[in-house]
Amino acid sequence: MTNIRGTVKDGQLVFPAEVTAQLGLHEGEAVELPEAVLAAGRGLVSAGDNPFTAWVGTLPPLPEGQDAVSFTRELRGEEEDAT
Repeated sequence: MTNIRGTVKDGQLVFPAEVTAQLGLHEGEAVELPEAVLAAGRGLVSAGDNPFTAWVGTLPPLPEGQDAVSFTRELRGEEEDAT
């Protein structure tokens, strides 16, 4: 899943020009969000002051029975018994 980043300016959500062009949006157009996304801010991520917050949740859950260390070693191509 790819996240699209926008900023809030004067109470409005503003996206970069390349994002609006890719989505085929023009200045002044309204965008609807499903009510489920708006409920308690679910689905929306505020990056705040921490630049890493926007990356939270971008990876899928780990496969059943795999921990973060073995997953990382697998991504790096390391042997399982490496320390």
